[in-house]
Amino acid sequence: MTTIFKPFIYSIVIDIQLYDQFMKDDKELMARFGKENPFKTPEGYFEHFHEQLMNSLSEPEHAATQPCQVTLFTRIKPWLYMAAMFISTVFVIQGLMYVQETKLATNQMANSEMIFTDEADMFMATSLYDEYVLYSYLTNNDNN
Repeated sequence: MTTIFKPFIYSIVIDIQLYDQFMKDDKELMARFGKENPFKTPEGYFEHFHEQLMNSLSEPEHAATQPCQVTLFTRIKPWLYMAAMFISTVFVIQGLMYVQETKLATNQMANSEMIFTDEADMFMATSLYDEYVLYSYLTNNDNN
């Protein structure tokens, strides 16, 4: 039973060793550099930052652009896309319904078809007679 847990125990031991090594490295770095942030911003850096940024950006050139012509196709295009979406949805639904109907029809045909092993089974399945009539039918056919 202990052999089952050995890999699990070994993985725990390795995890503990890795954690100890990490903590040792972390303590060495803290002793060497401390907790102080070595990065500092210059004094007054953000006081004029917005102005410097806006000055460094170039003004956009407003060229005399001609307005786009809106054609009839451009106006109708969203409606055509929507109509195509609805038509394709209808075709998909009809296709799924057709597949289900054919599966249902084949299942009904398979269930309704009876496999007869001999004439007696076929006679009993297709007639309204009982076993006595079948017995008399079979005995009369055997005598003839």
